[in-house]
Amino acid sequence: MSAFVAIDIGNTHTTIGWWDEDRWKHEWRLTTKAVRTRDEWTVILDGILRRGGFPDSRIQMIAISSVVPAMTGHLSFASEQLGLPTRVIGIDDVKSLNIAYEPASAVGPDRLCGVAAAIHDYGVPVIVVDLGTATVIDVVNESRTYLGGIIAPGVATAAESLHQSTALLPKAELAFPPQVVGRNTIEAIQSGILNGAIAMIDGLVLRIHQEYGPATVVATGGFAKLLEGQSATINHVNSRLVLDGIRVLATGVWS
Repeated sequence: MSAFVAIDIGNTHTTIGWWDEDRWKHEWRLTTKAVRTRDEWTVILDGILRRGGFPDSRIQMIAISSVVPAMTGHLSFASEQLGLPTRVIGIDDVKSLNIAYEPASAVGPDRLCGVAAAIHDYGVPVIVVDLGTATVIDVVNESRTYLGGIIAPGVATAAESLHQSTALLPKAELAFPPQVVGRNTIEAIQSGILNGAIAMIDGLVLRIHQEYGPATVVATGGFAKLLEGQSATINHVNSRLVLDGIRVLATGVWS
């Protein structure tokens, strides 16, 4: 059996997943740095894939979802230099999904992949909450129409902005304080960022439910595990939702 490799290039991190024997056997997380040359990325990708078993383990395909155009070119080049079939996920891969967003081409491939995996795993209607550099909420109704979404500052982005924009507030570790009302400055910041993020997500999801009806809510992204169990509206957490979406779209599992 040949392996499948998915690459999720985000604004902050690039995640590489190795799918084999019906599971993600390996996963690597790198800092996204478009300043590296395509030759540097070829060396990096070669080294990572060798840790997974390449070239002894045959790779069926490398599929890429990217929100950083320069990185798309770098990783595509690296994959092709290693002699591997390469596919870049885009709007044409979700033709069976009605897209009400305008223009449809503006929907990021990471959002398309997350939605595709959520539909595949949980059905419709479904709401995807992606907690990354930005907090992005996407909505698909019972007719498999992608209605659009909501984009807000991400957890780390909000924390960094607060620190950079104030003279006296320190940088706080992103962890939940013992109680919602902070008893010192660090706890107050932690509560504001994390409990504030939960309140925003729950409030927006409830408003979506009011406008469009109830739907399954799936959370993903780098901060999904941190917030797991804190939300009143999130039903499932899958930190590999985008990788799953890349796989189902690239291999034809999703339709």
